[in-house]
Amino acid sequence: MPPTNQKLRVEARRLRTEDRLSIKEIHEKLGVAKGTLSGWLRDIPLTPDEVKAKQRAARARHNPKLKKSRGVESVYHQQVPASRLTKLQKGKLAEIAALFRMTMHGMAVFGSSFDGDCADWVVETEAGFKKVQVKWAQKQPHGLPLVPLQRKKGHGGFQPYKPGEFDFLVAYDYFTDTCYIWSWDEVKGNNKTITICLEAAEAWNKMSR
Repeated sequence: MPPTNQKLRVEARRLRTEDRLSIKEIHEKLGVAKGTLSGWLRDIPLTPDEVKAKQRAARARHNPKLKKSRGVESVYHQQVPASRLTKLQKGKLAEIAALFRMTMHGMAVFGSSFDGDCADWVVETEAGFKKVQVKWAQKQPHGLPLVPLQRKKGHGGFQPYKPGEFDFLVAYDYFTDTCYIWSWDEVKGNNKTITICLEAAEAWNKMSR
């Protein structure tokens, strides 16, 4: 094998062993034919998980809807995926996650005073008493999770929240173990849903304004 080809072979194997690059990625870096690389790297294949990860990344590059990342998967989701939770469990986990954080931030938290009240919690902050509605951030096939801005009415159907029914909306994303906070003024212009966003992540200071 010519010295130049030997150097390329050594570098190709290094890129596979250390950087875990695919044949296509190494081809783009070194300019070596894919067929040649296939022979050089036959004994150090990528794992099935690595192949799947690269396929997902390739789809994301060609589909703008998949480019937004939800963030790092929490240890809780790793232990018990959301798909194994019931609707009741999700609701309780969201309320507990919000309660934990509000207590941690020094707020006095009280349960709803009346049956049928839209607010899940009433909290006392530096700015006074605030009604808090808690929601589960719903995973979507593509893009970031959505948070519903409607509540059940009567024996069926849904209706938008009305002014005064809550002061703050807290959405819990179980996948990343993150709470998102919006004031009523921030969500009142939305119709049915709102998408989680970095600006709202753990923004508990909003409640003290």
